[in-house]
Parts: sequence; C-alpha cells; structure tokens
Amino acid sequence: MCLADVEGKKLLIVMTTGPEDPEKTYAPFYTAALSAAMEVDTSMYFLMHAPKLLKNGSAEQVKLKKGGTLKQFINMALEGGVKFYACEESLRSLCEIDPADVIEGVKIVGSSTLADLALEADSVLSF
Repeated sequence: MCLADVEGKKLLIVMTTGPEDPEKTYAPFYTAALSAAMEVDTSMYFLMHAPKLLKNGSAEQVKLKKGGTLKQFINMALEGGVKFYACEESLRSLCEIDPADVIEGVKIVGSSTLADLALEADSVLSF
C-alpha cells in the first residue's frame, strides 16, 4: 500500500491488555506510532485492564527482556500525534485509578466513546 492510499484514513486501536501481560503491550503502541507516522489519523482506546498502563509511573515498570521500557513506546505514540482515550468506568472501577493519576495526553471518556470511535474508523484493531 502506498502512502497515497492511507491519506485521510482513520485507525482505532482498542487495548484491553494491562501490565499483567507485558509481552502483549508493546505492539499496539508501536503500531499506533507507525500508522501516525504514515499520516493515518490514529486513536487508541483503553479499557478493561489497559488503563493501568496509563497510570503515572506504571509504564516505566513494564520491560521486555531486551529493549526499552513501555514508557518509551507510549511516548513515541503520543509524540507522533496518536490520540489516547481511557474508559472512565474501567479506570475508576476495575483499575481503581483516579483520573488525576494518569499520564499527560490522555482524555478520560465514557464508554459510548468507544462506539463512536469505532463507527468513525476505517479500521479497528484489538489487542
């Protein structure tokens, strides 16, 4: 696919995996950063256990045997223009995290935002 084919496209990445399964946390952020670099309008929606990765200090603790911390991948995505949305219900009830404790650049939203984002996207990936 050439870059002209992705112009104006929207990608939504839905993430449910949290720090309890670190090997599965890197690919979504890498994919998001890559698609944003290709000028695809990229968003990530975090629910279930995934909002735990957005708590201040959490991503620095997630490491692979080789490579950097998850925080480096999160920063790469944010700096590339990827929009981050965290489900408020998952954040508060399931993860027991105060919205004030999440990293900068995350928009706290209701559950219905997931449906809105999915309906607007050209493609949806789930991790």
